[in-house]
Amino acid sequence: MSDTETRRSLRAGRGIVTVLAVLPLVLAGFVIGYGVGTGDRPGVDVDEAWQDGNGTYDHEPLEATFIASEITVPAPESPAVLPVGYATGLGIAVSHLQFALDESTIRPDHTAELRLPVAVPPDGEGMIVEVASVRSVACLCSLTADTAPPYGAVWDAVHVDAGTTEVVFDVTGAINAPGRYGFAVTTPDRDSYLEFAGTEYETGPRLRTISQVPPVSPAPLSQGPTAAPTTPPGTLPPDPGSGESPTPAVSGPPSQPDPGSGESPTPAVSGPPSQPDPGSGESPTPAVSGPPLQPESGQAVDTFSECVTNEKLVPNCGTLIGAAAGGKTSQDKEDAFLEFEATVERTQQIYHAYERADDKLFPTKDQIALTEDPERPRTLFINWKPQMAKWAEIAAGDPEVDAYLDRLAAHINASFDKPFFFTVHHEPENDVVDRPGSGMEAKDYAAMYRYVIERLRANGVDNLVSVMNYMGYLKWVEVPWHDDLYPGEDVVDWIGLSGYGQTLKDDGRFDFGELLDTAHPEYGWPGYYHWVAEQHPDKPMMLAEWGVFTHDDHPGHQQTVFEAAMDQMAHYPRLKAIVYFSSPNAEGRNSEVDQDADALEAFRTLMRSPYLDVRLDLDPASRPK
Repeated sequence: MSDTETRRSLRAGRGIVTVLAVLPLVLAGFVIGYGVGTGDRPGVDVDEAWQDGNGTYDHEPLEATFIASEITVPAPESPAVLPVGYATGLGIAVSHLQFALDESTIRPDHTAELRLPVAVPPDGEGMIVEVASVRSVACLCSLTADTAPPYGAVWDAVHVDAGTTEVVFDVTGAINAPGRYGFAVTTPDRDSYLEFAGTEYETGPRLRTISQVPPVSPAPLSQGPTAAPTTPPGTLPPDPGSGESPTPAVSGPPSQPDPGSGESPTPAVSGPPSQPDPGSGESPTPAVSGPPLQPESGQAVDTFSECVTNEKLVPNCGTLIGAAAGGKTSQDKEDAFLEFEATVERTQQIYHAYERADDKLFPTKDQIALTEDPERPRTLFINWKPQMAKWAEIAAGDPEVDAYLDRLAAHINASFDKPFFFTVHHEPENDVVDRPGSGMEAKDYAAMYRYVIERLRANGVDNLVSVMNYMGYLKWVEVPWHDDLYPGEDVVDWIGLSGYGQTLKDDGRFDFGELLDTAHPEYGWPGYYHWVAEQHPDKPMMLAEWGVFTHDDHPGHQQTVFEAAMDQMAHYPRLKAIVYFSSPNAEGRNSEVDQDADALEAFRTLMRSPYLDVRLDLDPASRPK
């Protein structure tokens, strides 16, 4: 089937996939019987696929398929195309691919590219696509949108437009040894759609690894006392008397067979030259030779068999959950937090606490107590808003603030050794005084934040995980000083956002994706998720506060948002924590999740999502090495 015919058969209207499995997936011979965790093979020599060539090898996928939020049956086997994005009839589509690499096709020093030919490009101005690692599974044919493995690290993001014929993702960081690897390709653009070529195409998806292969020199020829001067290793001798310099021996990449032919790549040749027929006038032809190269020993560790946090509280896959409860009330906040857990029937891994008193040290005994239940692992998110000095004064070393920070560091070091989230003066946009000399300019905030983090760390507080917590209102991205708030990559571990439904536009149709990533095209604002991906791609993202307020004019809106979140999280692999803000009276609005039985059940269902299945690990000794 030609590419054109395939497109026609798949698309009666944009985004409607009508043909699924057509051809079985053929596995390359080198992966038969190969699996992760089958044992080490140190010191074993193997015939490498390139045989002294340049180390380039194209791996065909073991499996390539897709899941979609509006398709409840398991993923199709070997579909003709791999859709990504939103389309009528599919909902939110995410493509999944699995590859196997062994010692014959990859070496320790390598680069890796996931190459996906575009079958149907996006309309309009194009879209962003991202690739993330996911846990490999026995068969992708068992996947649905509800059972898909949680996202791991995002390795690359690429803009695709109508002229793009192939997307090349850099996934070098994902490949750390021979083994089996899973990838998911998604997009944060909620109204965009494209189709990649499936395995049926002549040139379908592939994982290209380029290993650094050291040159292999032939053994020197034995020489008698009157032998001519030796030729440098790896070169061909010149014609006697020609005066020419030695000619380098032929060495280069293996020639590639026609894709889909089933033929193995032809090895490049290298080594000592064979001699031509005397008098033929032909130059010597290099022969294939050289010792086999030592492979990397062992197998890749399946780091996604369990989603678990690291020392910076970043999950290797999945998303943490948390809450702040009883906000804007006189209720004891720790009691309110425990009541929230009971209501939603799920332990919240992050307790978000707000501290403003300048003479009070934190974490308090009650806060620490929440983290000491081994059956319900929790950590803290301490939100400190200093009151005793202006931002510029703190950054300049205000004596009162310095003394407090030193006492605080001593208290933390003595009483709390678990990793915890910490931010300074969250949502600073609302407090900026954009006037020279005010001491409260955006640049003063950035300097103050940096000063506080650096002073605490200098005093030994090495369990502090810093969060830059922005306010999610679009009016603040219009101001010219918005970018000046950022304190710097070295003092920010996470980027957080406060987002609330029915605050940016009170139309009753606001959903999870909009509170996380609403764009403002007039001011060139791509949305917070896009902004983090573009400007700070190495930072995990947190919804440091989120909530949905009830309103008599929009009954059922909470339920709609909570249900949408279950599907829309498929758009956002960088989102690694969501912390709900529950209050019966947040400036006259109610965000509690139990006001309506259907909304409560939708939130409980969200809490059971596989995206949120993460083990919070606060013990460094128990983490995988």
